[in-house]
Amino acid sequence: MPVDVVLVDDEPLVRAGIKALLDTTDDIRVVGEASDGAEAVELAVRLRPDVVVMDVNMPKVSGITATRRLQDLSPRPRILMLTAVGDQEKVAEAFRAGADGFSLKSARIGELIRSVLTVAQGDPVVPPEIMRLMIEQAAGQDSPEVAEARKRVGRLGGREQQVLALLGSGANNARIAATLFMAEGTVKGYVSRVLAELQVDNRTQAALLAHQIGLKPEDAEQHTA
Repeated sequence: MPVDVVLVDDEPLVRAGIKALLDTTDDIRVVGEASDGAEAVELAVRLRPDVVVMDVNMPKVSGITATRRLQDLSPRPRILMLTAVGDQEKVAEAFRAGADGFSLKSARIGELIRSVLTVAQGDPVVPPEIMRLMIEQAAGQDSPEVAEARKRVGRLGGREQQVLALLGSGANNARIAATLFMAEGTVKGYVSRVLAELQVDNRTQAALLAHQIGLKPEDAEQHTA
């Protein structure tokens, strides 16, 4: 079954361009288009798409506001935000609002398609350029939240810290299972416990925390050697 997508951007030509890119694969089906956040929420309620691809900056109702509203849907669509490299403050705000992933407006066709499909599967997508800016922004702040996160990570078991380290690299459950020699069902249980212990809502937030506290995927791989 193809992934149903709603496109949201206030510029018709931009929407047309994105739709043309996504239409190049049979794995994605664009089922609706909206020009602002309010229309996006209305379409999501009516069409129940798998993914909403949404611009961060829009007049009237912004993508960030729409993202907050979409959290109330059950089940809710995954949200892939479209942004520019210089928008790290908006990205951080969208991240806190519940976005599942981010894609640069300059992304190539294959990157955009992979981002949509990855988010649809429940895995986070954060381009390296955006992740680096968010980490640098957080590192320049005396963040009580990060200090508290370190304490919570310290309470995780060794296996849970390994799972968190791999989440920080954007690994999906299959890759984590292969790296740690675990069943995918077992990985799901570990991921759920990690999110609960860290008091975060999704894998993307856990991945950012892993970066902020310095956990690296090679740390997990070294412990399995």
